Amino acid sequence: MSEVPQLKINFYKITPLLIVLAMLSLWPCVVIDSYFVLIPIASFMLLLALMMTYKKANEIVFELLPREGFLYAILASLAVTLLSASLLLISSEAVHIDNTLNGISMLRISLLIGAPIGVMTWVPLSKCIGYKNIFMLKSFLISYALVAATITSQINRGVDDGEQKIVVRGVIDKKENSGGLTTYLTQQDPSNYIYIPYDETIERLVVPTRVWDALYKSSTVDLTAKTGYFGYDYVTQCNGFPL
Repeated sequence: MSEVPQLKINFYKITPLLIVLAMLSLWPCVVIDSYFVLIPIASFMLLLALMMTYKKANEIVFELLPREGFLYAILASLAVTLLSASLLLISSEAVHIDNTLNGISMLRISLLIGAPIGVMTWVPLSKCIGYKNIFMLKSFLISYALVAATITSQINRGVDDGEQKIVVRGVIDKKENSGGLTTYLTQQDPSNYIYIPYDETIERLVVPTRVWDALYKSSTVDLTAKTGYFGYDYVTQCNGFPL
């Protein structure tokens, strides 16, 4: 039977990561009004408590909870903090990505940038704590990819002085939004979709219910879009109504 690895917790070395993790766990509170934001906060507090207990524990404590139990509990808390926070963040940003023209392209590029950064973060961290785990590698990869997509979208649409333009398009189709994971996590009423042609592709936009009710297939919509920081146009109004 293989020996259970002992975590080498050096708080001095991992302090920057803990600070980033604390900010990440609090970030959903700023952008989402949902009780699900308590999950990353609670898991981060549990992570700190477990790490400090493990650092100061004696053999009596390890008799109650073996080292293997501490190991998996710490890693599980870390994974839950990362995944829950990043999932909440991308859920809150999903509607804005929908309303970014060519937003899928922006999403793919940001995911491809964030994923390797997550891998490059976990690999040295695993060496620092003395334990390698494929599940944790995937957790960092997925979480960093989602956070990168969120940050990219927020920066792109956050430009106040972006050039504005009017885009007139015909509605190809309209569909009701019955809700999904993102709607459930953000605790918001789902907005419905319209589909328009744009740059030889079909774009899906999220529009207010009062706008969606008045539209029909082949009707025309006037979209006000502004050029984002990364060059992706972000739709701010549909037929004069803010999105």
